[in-house]
Amino acid sequence: MPAPQLNSYQLILFDMDGVLLQPRGYHTALQTSVKRIGQALGVPQTELTDNQIARFEALNITNEWDSVAICAALILIHVWQVDPSPRLDGMSPCPRVISDKKPNFDNFLMHLPDGGDIPGVTTYTFLLEQNPWLNNDQRAHLWRILSHCRDIYQSLTLPAHQETVLGSENFTEHYHLPPRFDTHSYLSQYDRAIMTDQQLLLLREWLEHPNHKAGIMTNRPSRSPDGYLSSPEAELGTALIGLDDLPYVGSGVLAWFAVNHCQLPDHSLLKPNPVHALALLQRCLGQPLTTSIECAVSLWQGQTDVHNWQWLNNAKIVAFEDSVKGLQSVKGACRLLEALGIVVSCKLVGVGKNPIKLAALDTISHNTIESVNQVNWIELFS
Repeated sequence: MPAPQLNSYQLILFDMDGVLLQPRGYHTALQTSVKRIGQALGVPQTELTDNQIARFEALNITNEWDSVAICAALILIHVWQVDPSPRLDGMSPCPRVISDKKPNFDNFLMHLPDGGDIPGVTTYTFLLEQNPWLNNDQRAHLWRILSHCRDIYQSLTLPAHQETVLGSENFTEHYHLPPRFDTHSYLSQYDRAIMTDQQLLLLREWLEHPNHKAGIMTNRPSRSPDGYLSSPEAELGTALIGLDDLPYVGSGVLAWFAVNHCQLPDHSLLKPNPVHALALLQRCLGQPLTTSIECAVSLWQGQTDVHNWQWLNNAKIVAFEDSVKGLQSVKGACRLLEALGIVVSCKLVGVGKNPIKLAALDTISHNTIESVNQVNWIELFS
């Protein structure tokens, strides 16, 4: 661990999607997948709007693996009110139109209180409460869709979606599954860096000071040790935004650590868990990835040594996030540090333009901005 410097550290924690990267690849892939499922179930007018995606994210359903499965369940319930027999068993368009109306995604999004830690399971319980007329076979089919939505080898919705996200060639190489389409990666086609070249240059100038640090915390899948399957989507993002030299902590390695070192479900250490932010803070000062996570988990579990965190005393931390759970992770990390006797200054900045997301961010952030291009890095900590 590096010795504390004479002057306190200033650290910037960036989310990736929505802050450094315009995630049009994910959003367009999600909309394509939902449209494709609608066609397969005989509802060709199905569409998912940008505002509806924002509502999903405001409910802390930020993983498209969850939202595409939830949309599939909602389409099925819509169809079953006309014909109780259809099941999702492929992605080929249905030869007949069962409903010429759009599924009412808004009704679900306006009434679900929160996505919870496992949105698929939360949604399943909610849908059964709202639709007591569903028969046992229909309930079992919904459970299969929603409970396995993050398992590439069991999910009815994820393989086609991931092929769209990664592209057919990368999908087959990574998962060793046969492709269903012939498509290029939507991430490569549609994602765009948000930060301008000038703003990136100014950030790099700010980072030249030895006490100025920055890193990226993302729930994107990332590379993980051998034996744990996670696609390198975080790495694709850091390369696209021109910040692949910054430390980052993605979901792949946190999921691997949760399962293999903590005997916890794979999502347990991700935002909003403070471990995600704590691990990135360790990474910002040069600690190896696994060591960083070990220190973060120890602090979270109340078993840490204060010397592992002493370098953060009097540090100033600013987090830029476009989701509530990202800000919750940073806020929780700062609270754990303060409980340990480490004094830190923490500023939570919500980023976004959509009023639905901004309303959610206003519940926790100190202030909100439309874009990181508005930030003056030199004045940020003054």
